[in-house]
Amino acid sequence: MLTFVRTRLGKLVLGLMVVGVAAGGAIAATSLTAGASPPPVDHFLCYLSTSTATPVLGFKPVPVRLVNQFAPNGFVPRVDPVDFHCNPAQKIVGTHVTRITNPNAHLLCWHLTVTQPSRIVRVRNQFGTGVLQTSSPTQLCLPSWKSLTGPPKQPTVAPPGLSHFTCYPVAYVPGTAPFKPPAGVRVRDQFSPAPVTVTVGPPKLLCLPTTKITAKATYPMVNSALHLLCFQVSPTPTKNPVYDQNQFGTGKVNIQHTSLLCLPSTKQVLH
Repeated sequence: MLTFVRTRLGKLVLGLMVVGVAAGGAIAATSLTAGASPPPVDHFLCYLSTSTATPVLGFKPVPVRLVNQFAPNGFVPRVDPVDFHCNPAQKIVGTHVTRITNPNAHLLCWHLTVTQPSRIVRVRNQFGTGVLQTSSPTQLCLPSWKSLTGPPKQPTVAPPGLSHFTCYPVAYVPGTAPFKPPAGVRVRDQFSPAPVTVTVGPPKLLCLPTTKITAKATYPMVNSALHLLCFQVSPTPTKNPVYDQNQFGTGKVNIQHTSLLCLPSTKQVLH
């Protein structure tokens, strides 16, 4: 629900009420100054990963209710082990450079188990437009700090300016035109000392900005308009291990290989 309220300082504020309650929790709200634009969303390179518990480190996922544009009333999935670690990435096509805007905000994605109905969506981004069919979501991605040398030990549990995401496997609707990634796409992230030329394959995941609700708090979407469409991508450099910090704790993450290149995207639900 959208409401206008006046603060003690006299500013008129647009309040976005996030509807949904986890067991034992309360509804929380976030406020944006009227007319303020949400922060942009970066490109991401995502790496197939696992997490390793140590005597002093280890993630501890808690029960969550997830609310997004496919599930406005929320759903409660089973949260399984880590699937992907994602770095913000620079993308270069010819002379055009898409720069990183939030270099400290990474994503760590856990596998989900839940059943949801399929949707047909039209998705647009810098690679064009495609009509895709989704299946049940398979990942929950949390904004995360990252360090290559040890636990990040940041004063806040997660970096600001980035939403949680719920990711849905996708496939082209038969008979529709595919995306057309240009030749010579180059990418660079914190694992790459220089830009790397990659081959971009078909789309694999559509990630929706998501409100995450736990028994203790509600974490609203930061930018509800921009999604991530993740394409299969050829190998890029990796580093091991990395240490991630987020709302599920701090843990050691083992990077296996490059899996996805995710582009900021908009979507329209067709069915």
